Amino acid sequence: MKDLFLTNYSDLSFLDRIKDCFKKCNSFTLSVSFIKKAGLVLFQREIEEALERGAKGRIITSTYQNFTDIASLKEFLAWQNKYDNFECHLDMNCFGENGFHSKGYLFEYDDSIEIIVGSSNITRFALLKNIEWNISLISKNNIKSYDEAIKNFEYLWDRTLKLSEDVIKQYNFVLEYAIEKWDMDYINPLTQNIVPNSMQRKALKELTRYRDTGVKRALIISATGSGKTYLAAFDARNFDAKRVLFVVHRETILKDAKQTFMNVFGAEKTCGLYTGNSKDLDCDYVFASSNMLARHLTEFDKNEFDYICYDEVHHIVAECGKKILNYFNPEFLLGLTATPERMDNQDIFELFEQNVPFELRLRDAINNDLVVPFHYYGIRDDLINYGEDDKNKVSKNIAESDNIDFIAKEIEKHRLPNEKLKAVAFCTNIAHCSLMANELAMRGYSTAALTGENNTGERIKAFNDLQDETNDLEIICTVDILNEGVDIPAINTVLFLRPTESSTIFLQQLGRGLRKYQNKQYLTVLDFIGNDYSRSVQIALALGTLGKTTYTEKAYLKNLIESDYKTLNIPGVEIHIDELSKKEIVKFIDQENFNKKSFLKKDYENFKKYLNKDSIPTHMDYLESEIAPDLNRFIKSKIGGKRIRSYYEFLTMIGEENLPIFTEEEIKLIDSIEELLPIVRLDEFLIINYLLHHNEINIDKIVGYNSRVTNETLNNAIQFLTNKEVLINNQLSVDNISNIKDYLEDLINYGINRYEIEFGDFEGKYKLYANYSKEQTMTSINRKYTMDILLKGTYFDTETGDTYVYVGLKKDKAKQERTDYKDKFISPSIIQWESENNVTIDNSIGLKLKNTKNIYVFVRKMDVEDNIILPFTYFGTGKFTNMKESHVKDQKTGDSYKTLLFDIQLDNTVPEEYFVDFEIPNEIK
Repeated sequence: MKDLFLTNYSDLSFLDRIKDCFKKCNSFTLSVSFIKKAGLVLFQREIEEALERGAKGRIITSTYQNFTDIASLKEFLAWQNKYDNFECHLDMNCFGENGFHSKGYLFEYDDSIEIIVGSSNITRFALLKNIEWNISLISKNNIKSYDEAIKNFEYLWDRTLKLSEDVIKQYNFVLEYAIEKWDMDYINPLTQNIVPNSMQRKALKELTRYRDTGVKRALIISATGSGKTYLAAFDARNFDAKRVLFVVHRETILKDAKQTFMNVFGAEKTCGLYTGNSKDLDCDYVFASSNMLARHLTEFDKNEFDYICYDEVHHIVAECGKKILNYFNPEFLLGLTATPERMDNQDIFELFEQNVPFELRLRDAINNDLVVPFHYYGIRDDLINYGEDDKNKVSKNIAESDNIDFIAKEIEKHRLPNEKLKAVAFCTNIAHCSLMANELAMRGYSTAALTGENNTGERIKAFNDLQDETNDLEIICTVDILNEGVDIPAINTVLFLRPTESSTIFLQQLGRGLRKYQNKQYLTVLDFIGNDYSRSVQIALALGTLGKTTYTEKAYLKNLIESDYKTLNIPGVEIHIDELSKKEIVKFIDQENFNKKSFLKKDYENFKKYLNKDSIPTHMDYLESEIAPDLNRFIKSKIGGKRIRSYYEFLTMIGEENLPIFTEEEIKLIDSIEELLPIVRLDEFLIINYLLHHNEINIDKIVGYNSRVTNETLNNAIQFLTNKEVLINNQLSVDNISNIKDYLEDLINYGINRYEIEFGDFEGKYKLYANYSKEQTMTSINRKYTMDILLKGTYFDTETGDTYVYVGLKKDKAKQERTDYKDKFISPSIIQWESENNVTIDNSIGLKLKNTKNIYVFVRKMDVEDNIILPFTYFGTGKFTNMKESHVKDQKTGDSYKTLLFDIQLDNTVPEEYFVDFEIPNEIK
């Protein structure tokens, strides 16, 4: 038996030995925890040569610490598909909390075997630079350690995942939420085994990215119960904070916050309180209440803390909070809140310079088990008409004896059996609040009425009584106390006893009851929706925003309602509305134009109120909040018969005050740029962004932003912008942009960031199931868009021989022409499509269709809905089949025209989530 000691600096290096092994082996068996493509390429040729000559290869690697990269896994998958004699497995948390950390290399030769074990992973530094130790044992006879290693390998092999596209996608999703560091553990032998959850990891990644751009303060908005304090502790570790000041509004939670940091840091850092009874100023990390701290600021140096975290930061606008904020000068200030609403006519977002790296979506919070799900019941109440203009009359009607009996009956119907009722009832005003509390008490419930007139002590006592299993209190009637960050995690029921004017406010109040609590499985929501469906539709819109899509088109919204929102597919969430109410709401949706001026203005005002801004919401504000309306509705609608071209024009049309004053020339430039939203390629916006900061275009400085931005696409974009009169002689059409620079920077940032969200690292011509205007389908392939293309249902690319087909499922009835087109989905993989008129098998267009190489298929449901021109959705490539002659009749003249009828066989079967919107049958009919 021969043995070797291998390092990167021994006479025979580890890398040289590994290369020799692959050159001679008949089989190789590797169990290596960390593999990077940069390390793999150092002996990739030797592995491929071994596989080419028939050597059997097996590799197990892992996702431990998120170190192994996607590029190496894709290489292994390519080998697996190419060579029958190679297979790779991936450990993706297959062994629970036990980390996969092996580094073993086993080889079989014609007359011997070899086992190499040690410290070397397959990374560039491990193979070239690091101090690594490895032992090689070579023998012509059996080696016990080799046999044991093979036995253990087989055990691991049977319990790990065979590499596939799906497995790689799963791991890639995990990496998207990983902090930009290799060591994801955040574990020190001295500390407990506590790691960030998935949402915390995403927030931490964004905080790091913001700091890398020079940001000194940032605001995190995250649902109550989702782990904001742990997030702060992990970020302090990521920041490598030497001294931390953690500020809270309520002294009662100081000890909990301190314990959280101790759980993360263990003995690494000392933690102490700064209160009336304890002043641990010598500790690394100090935890203080805002009131106490504000009274004793002079005891601290202004630069004493390099990292300050302010919890419940919506209270920072109070006098003591502002004193603290203005006094200290930390390297980084983090604000945490679940409720960013303004308290004293101040704007929290401005205090944090509009930096909101992360806002936790309610859908994501539920999916990741950070809050409890909810069971919503929309209850028709024929005794109440929320459309009544006299609000006092509405309040009185709600509190009528018959209606209270009805409410009590519904509470009993839906309350949890054998559990104490812990309910909060939202009322219209103070008088209504008192009435409801009294009336419900007369029906046997223990109630309390809480309003802004109650002092803090009274409120806290009521909250504690409600949560106390031994206390009789069952229902707190209130107007708005849960808008103030009040934490009552034990709530198991919420009653909406008032009309919902805003989907924004509805979501805010719903979120208050979702905090996790011992034995709390879900929150029951009883919404007495009355019989005014113009108000009820706000709830439908609010619940619709919990879906994966930001679009709430009518067909999507109606399907959600009719299916009890099952297509939301959020675990544990149930939404029920009685059948009659559903029919009335759907009827109202059909009849109402949600993009008329009054709706748009109300949605805008509600969003502005939610942001608590005196200033106008920026474009970026619409990306940074989960309950923001889609900005497209504001910039693509018609108001007063005029098509809106920009956000600025929309704000002008609805009478927004305090608008900056721009010249006609400046407005024309803004309109021309904003018309491009939402962008489907970056080139135009990258060029404009460059010109906002430089005098002339330098393509070399822009090219390579990502793989899709090339010299060809940039030159095409320059020509496109010139045709749009955005550019004149490669300069912006406005000579002096200083007056509109801030507006344009916000607009460009919005466009680029929305693109990154919707397209990410996508490569290729078109992204499957993404939305494109017809013009954008041309610019995406560097083609000029002409009126001829606009009017036709096909485009023939003479350079490539490809055909682009534009399918309209429902024609515009207002045009009253050719409404008997036969375009429709026959199945999830087949579209029936009819050509334009005057097309035959033998004429030029018919021959082009027959002889086309590739078909790119774009489909839209209808041209226009509620005054907004709808985009096409890309359904991928396909092939023409079953061609036959047909005809179409012009509804205006009665004339008949020859057409060709095709089945388009799609290369990609359409996912089920698109079936309702595009009227796709499950099977061929």
